[in-house]
Amino acid sequence: MTADTVSKAPATEPATAPPTEPAPAGAPAGTSAGVGAKPPATAGASRTGSADPYTIAGAAVALIALLIAGFVGYLYVVSDIQQARDQSILADKLSDELYRDVGPLGGDIGKGEPVAMLRIPAIGLRQVVVEGTTADSLAKGPGHLRTSGLPGQGGHSVIMGRSYTFGGPFQDLGDLRVGQRIEATTQQGEFTYKVVERKHVSNGKDDVLAPGRENRLVLITADSWIRPGGRTVVIADLQGPPKPQEGRRPQGLRADEKGTGGYAGAGVRLLLWAQAFTLVLVVLVWALRRNPDRRVTLLLGTPVVLAVVWALYESAARVLPATL
Repeated sequence: MTADTVSKAPATEPATAPPTEPAPAGAPAGTSAGVGAKPPATAGASRTGSADPYTIAGAAVALIALLIAGFVGYLYVVSDIQQARDQSILADKLSDELYRDVGPLGGDIGKGEPVAMLRIPAIGLRQVVVEGTTADSLAKGPGHLRTSGLPGQGGHSVIMGRSYTFGGPFQDLGDLRVGQRIEATTQQGEFTYKVVERKHVSNGKDDVLAPGRENRLVLITADSWIRPGGRTVVIADLQGPPKPQEGRRPQGLRADEKGTGGYAGAGVRLLLWAQAFTLVLVVLVWALRRNPDRRVTLLLGTPVVLAVVWALYESAARVLPATL
């Protein structure tokens, strides 16, 4: 081999080691963050999956606020739609009964049954009156006090209605003036009343509910939407002779029929539905944490939650004064 051959041979490059990543701070000398190195421990690793108590408290407060807002919406929006639907059904039923001449004439009438059509042109009111003055009856429309006569009959005929919730049919009752007309239609015919007095009656004074010899129509509703302290009462005299009542009027009134309080036993029902809502919510949260496919869980659980919430709101509405 000649010197020229040696000089033309390619020079071999020295082998280079692969680059190494710098070792994390605090790691022992000679170690590097290679493939098998463990990641640094996070701040939450010491917690065994438990939620932050502040997060739980915030979620609870948000849920309560949401429930309250939903209840207000139920009272002043959804209940109006519900009452309008009930009124449509009741109007059809009353019209059919009057046509077939089988409408009620007095005596012991079934709770919630339509008994009369009430019209007050001055405030644009046209409502079917149902039998009964408890909170659930007044959710359908104005209610006839069962111990009084029907409109058009002799003596006092007492009708209560809500001021603000479930359509608030008697909301403008306080705007009526002396001399304005009130009309009522029952199985016994059409009757006209004229307003003779409008007054405020404090809670506990039930003289307006007592029978009377005058042929009058007494309309009653709550005096405030925040905290009713009494009742707004409109009294009207019957124009013309009264009709006789068939059957004997029921005697004795329960506290929940006077319009100043809620439905009897509504508090217990509200508590039971609140417990049911809590149970359903806990089961739904547990299922969401255990089931990887949350869409299926939400699809199955949401209707159940909404149904329980609806029942919860209905129970809460019955706790409020019946004429609110």
